[in-house]
Amino acid sequence: MWYRIGRGPTRDYYYANVDLIRASQISMAASFALFMAGLAAPGFSDLVHGELMTMGLLSFYLSVMYLQHPAFTNSMPKRPLSYVLLALFALGAAGRLAHMPFSWAPFSALYIALYIPGLRGRNAPPNILTMAGLAALAFAGSPWQLAMSFPAASAMSLMLRVDSAKRKFSVGFATAVAFAAVYLASIFSPLPRPAATALAFAAFLAVVRGVYISREPYAWGTAVGRLLPLLSPLGFLGLPADHFLYMGIAVIMFSLCIPWFVPSVFLRQVPKWRNHLPLVPIAASALRLTGVGPLVGISAVLLMAGGAYAAYAVLRERAFPLGPPP
Repeated sequence: MWYRIGRGPTRDYYYANVDLIRASQISMAASFALFMAGLAAPGFSDLVHGELMTMGLLSFYLSVMYLQHPAFTNSMPKRPLSYVLLALFALGAAGRLAHMPFSWAPFSALYIALYIPGLRGRNAPPNILTMAGLAALAFAGSPWQLAMSFPAASAMSLMLRVDSAKRKFSVGFATAVAFAAVYLASIFSPLPRPAATALAFAAFLAVVRGVYISREPYAWGTAVGRLLPLLSPLGFLGLPADHFLYMGIAVIMFSLCIPWFVPSVFLRQVPKWRNHLPLVPIAASALRLTGVGPLVGISAVLLMAGGAYAAYAVLRERAFPLGPPP
């Protein structure tokens, strides 16, 4: 199913890498279209809005995580598995729209299998978290469960990698398994969704030893992103509870995933991002979480503008095309 890094036939490995990059690019382009359509949809249908936004989250994190799969697992999926995975993702999305139960299970099963080489060494703990998110996706039903599955787990696994590197701590295999168990239990327990969201992110904060603040946008941006879901119980007071999770993930995307990883998806030089980029989703969150109609609309416009700016900033940079095949 895969080549070990540096051990496959040179030409086959090259084309397998091209497939991986193309699959990641297709997923990222689809996520942009889904997000833009979803942000424009609330005026027509809240149900359509929710489905489009969660599909956008899933497609976005498939792109970001799959591009880094070789680094995370020390392996490269063989041809044509990248396109098979993409086809199973599309099948899951189509099944979701057709109200088919467990439509994401084939996608999750294949992707989990591709993570098996990554269950050794320092990459194992964050990979366990990602695999738990994929397992949750296979059984997810509501838009909240979809967001809490692979997207939330991917965001947390990325922050675990970055935090442990920057703050010089390590998380053991047993700790990662224990957290994965708490995380999965929170998604599928009978707890109310606001309490389950807060429980999962409180457990994550315990694993990564809280938050840290510095002038770096990643630090203060993701601090807001991981704290917002903790406020989900404010939904018991009438605020839009699930959006504490959704907007928290949005802040993490603008603080980490978009500036750090999206340029690599399109083989572009990293732009000189403005330091206040995370303020776009933070301001949008403050407006969206009021639940007040006109402010919700302004929030959507802010996010659309932020997404359009990020796309423009990336695509205007110099491209680094792959060289000729060996």
